[in-house]
Amino acid sequence: MLKGCGLALLLLTGLVGGYMVWFDQFFKRPESLIFGAVAGVIVFFCIGALENAWRAFSDWKLVSRAQFGSQLYDGYKTAVAGPIRPEGEPLTAPFSGKPCVICEYDIARRQSSTSDDGKDTSGSDYAGFMMTPSKIDTRSGEVRLLGYPSLEDIPEQNIVSSDSVSNARKFLASTQFEDRSGLKIVSVLSVFGELWADDDGKVEKHMRLRSVPTEEILPPGLEANIVSLDDEAIAADEPHDDQEELEDDEQTEAGRVFSPNPKLVEKRVEVGETVVVFGIYDEMRRGLLPPHGTLNPNRLMIGTAEEVEGRLRTSMLSFSIGGLLFLILVHAAFYFALKLPDARKPLPEPEKAAQHGQLVGVAHDSLL
Repeated sequence: MLKGCGLALLLLTGLVGGYMVWFDQFFKRPESLIFGAVAGVIVFFCIGALENAWRAFSDWKLVSRAQFGSQLYDGYKTAVAGPIRPEGEPLTAPFSGKPCVICEYDIARRQSSTSDDGKDTSGSDYAGFMMTPSKIDTRSGEVRLLGYPSLEDIPEQNIVSSDSVSNARKFLASTQFEDRSGLKIVSVLSVFGELWADDDGKVEKHMRLRSVPTEEILPPGLEANIVSLDDEAIAADEPHDDQEELEDDEQTEAGRVFSPNPKLVEKRVEVGETVVVFGIYDEMRRGLLPPHGTLNPNRLMIGTAEEVEGRLRTSMLSFSIGGLLFLILVHAAFYFALKLPDARKPLPEPEKAAQHGQLVGVAHDSLL
C-alpha cells in the first residue's frame, strides 16, 4: 500500500514538473508554473481514470467467463460467482446479531460532528474484521474463499437500537482487543497487510484504536433511552417551530455537535448472499488466494454475475470517457492559450531577429 502511494506521488511529481518545464518554454512566469501544476494534476487524475477503466474492462471479461462456468486455471486471476456459505458455523454480526460469513465493524462514541456542515467527523474507537472459512457455489463447482477480500460497493449500516446497543455491550465485554491506540498511521495501515496476507479463510482481527472507557461509548442505561435512527429521521422531516425542542435533541458545546446515539457500523456479507469474487485460483486447495507477495487482496462484490457485469461496463465507459475527455480538454486549452499574444513569452532577441529576417526575405522574393 505504501509502495503504491509512493509510486503515485512520484508520478504526480513527474507530471507536474514536466508540464511546468514544457509550459515555461511558451508562457510567461508565474502563469507557466501555475498552468503547468494544474495541467499535471489533471493529467494525473486522467491517468488514474484510464487505469480504473482498464481494470474494469479486465474484471468485466473475467465475470463474463464466470457466467458460463468456464474452466478455472491454476495460478491465474479469475472471477467466480454464486451464493456464498460457511463451511461450518456462520459468524454472528456483533450489533445486528445476523448470521454472516464476513463482517467489518466500527464503534465510535457519541460525538458525531465538529464541522459546520454537520458531517460525521468523529474517528473510530474500536474496529475489526471477521471472516469464517467459506465456499462459493459456482457453475464450476465449489470454490473456497481463502484470502480476506476487499468489500467493494457494499454499504455500511449504522445499526442503533436497544438490541444493537445491548449486543455491542456484550461484544465489547467478551472480546479480546489488540491495542492500537496512539500508533502512527503507518502502523495502523500495516494491519491491512496482515489482514490481506491471510490464506486460510479464517480471520479475527479486533482493534482498540483509542483508549476510551466502554462506559463513555455505551453509558449505563443507554438501551432504555436510545433514540433510534428511525425516530431521528421522522423528527428531521417534521418542522421545528420551537428552538428549545431542537436543542433538546442536540447538545452544542464550543461549536461541537453531539448526537444522542453512538456509532455502531457494520459492513457484512450474509449467508447465502450471491457474490462475485476476484482472486488467484489455487488448484491444489481449490480456492481463491490474493496475489503472492503483494498487498492486492481478493475483491468481493455483491450481486449476480449479470448485475456485476453491468456495473463494470458502466464504470469502464464512464472512466474511459471522463479520462479521455479531460485529457483532450487540457491540451486543447494549452493550444488555444498559445494563440493569445499577451500570455505568450516574448521571443529572445536572436530568434526575433531571425524570424524578422525570414519575413523580410519572403517579402523581398514576393516583390521580385
